[in-house]
Amino acid sequence: MKTSIIGIGNLLRADDGAGPHIIEALSKEHLGEDVDLIGDISGLDILDAIAGRDRVILVDAIQGGGGKAGAVYQFALEDFKERQTLHSYSTHLNMDFPTMLALGQKLFPDAMPKDIIIVAIEAEDVTTISDKCTGAVEKAIPEAVELIKGLLHKAEGKE
Repeated sequence: MKTSIIGIGNLLRADDGAGPHIIEALSKEHLGEDVDLIGDISGLDILDAIAGRDRVILVDAIQGGGGKAGAVYQFALEDFKERQTLHSYSTHLNMDFPTMLALGQKLFPDAMPKDIIIVAIEAEDVTTISDKCTGAVEKAIPEAVELIKGLLHKAEGKE
């Protein structure tokens, strides 16, 4: 199963960098040759990154997920009809991920993945200019890594 794990966020805005920090942590793991880690991408380039993949795991910071800072969540794409990650994914188009995916499905119906999971960490501070996450989010990164590794093993039938 070809999987792309995409970390979204700005490494210079404290907890907003949670997605790329998780990608960095995952790069030290042995995830298999069918797993691509992508940590520096935005906008419509995401469609190219996910085209032809069986599964996509999108990793991002979130605010308003309902828990305390550092809480780790797993969502299906359908959950984002009610919630939003921090990013619109395209500063020019102001398009969120579900809207972008719908566009991709219209343009490339056979290439868009059907299995999309969102892993998110509840952010505490996304405005401070810092390349470090807050303590609560930093402590949650290993939990998010383990969740993602579990999702990969489940997909391979190694529960």
